[in-house]
Amino acid sequence: MFLTLFQPTRNKSFALVKYLFRLVRKDVRPILILPKGSLGLEDGLSFGRMISRISNHHSSAVLGFAENFSQAIHFCKEIRSGTLGHAGRELPIFVDVTRLGIGSGSEDLEEAILGLGESWSRIFPLTCFLEIGRDSSRLEEASGRTSLFKISSLVMERKGKDWRSLKSEKKDEDPYGDWTYELISDLLPDRGV
Repeated sequence: MFLTLFQPTRNKSFALVKYLFRLVRKDVRPILILPKGSLGLEDGLSFGRMISRISNHHSSAVLGFAENFSQAIHFCKEIRSGTLGHAGRELPIFVDVTRLGIGSGSEDLEEAILGLGESWSRIFPLTCFLEIGRDSSRLEEASGRTSLFKISSLVMERKGKDWRSLKSEKKDEDPYGDWTYELISDLLPDRGV
């Protein structure tokens, strides 16, 4: 299952930390991946400090930077393998994934994501893609957004102070039998705020 939230808010760091705090409270370890070079040194240190404050004795957010999508996938799998201990429930969150190169062979983001296959779904039942701001001048980002839209079960977009759902697919399976469904409401922005 994939969950896509386009443009969380203009206040980048606060919005992300708010999502991460909600997840950590639910004993989920977020694996946050940002494109390498997306944050300057000062912003990166500030963001890292904010993330370090939200951890509890059960779970904490993991922050990583990647040059391409393949590298990001490898990082997530390494964490899941127990390199940094096991959290039980982990959620990969890709920030501005359309700004990552694809890496190793695949030319299309949709193919790369779907190519992860069943093994990825078993390890990570939910994968979240967050976009912070758009750069319409880059054609590859636009095609990446189209790919994410096609494969995602939920797509949200911020319009002014309000959020709107661009796509919402209901699954046939029992929504209460999977821990990921209860997280979706916590990932979604506060209504009417």
